[in-house]
Amino acid sequence: MRFARVDNDRQDHDEKPTLEAVFEHYDIEFNAQRATGMTRCPFHEDDTPSFSWNTDRQLWKCHSCGKGGDSFSLIMEKEGTDFVGARAFAASVAFSTRDAGGSDSGLSGSSYTRRRKVSPRPGNRPGRGNYVPAWRRS
Repeated sequence: MRFARVDNDRQDHDEKPTLEAVFEHYDIEFNAQRATGMTRCPFHEDDTPSFSWNTDRQLWKCHSCGKGGDSFSLIMEKEGTDFVGARAFAASVAFSTRDAGGSDSGLSGSSYTRRRKVSPRPGNRPGRGNYVPAWRRS
């Protein structure tokens, strides 16, 4: 049985703001040229960088205080609001967005990326030479 995704609560199809736009809004130091990095946590006093971010995955985490999440969770922490308030704030500030869902085209080994066929037995692969082990010779 297959289940379809139901998005009854998404009538206006809001998109998630990018992590870079949220960082720039809250003046969080990060290197826009890099996909990952570490900086000081904006939620507590920090002597060493403990706040890591990954812009490819659009995720962040502080390894000192344990907080983490996506761009909406960062807005919720900074503004002290819930998810609905964070969505409203993001819409009012007009953060730059990208597709919130993502696609399955980049998943390696998934059924969406056309896997190559591999023969079930390693000895049956073509181009492996003509050697046959003694126990297989007849």
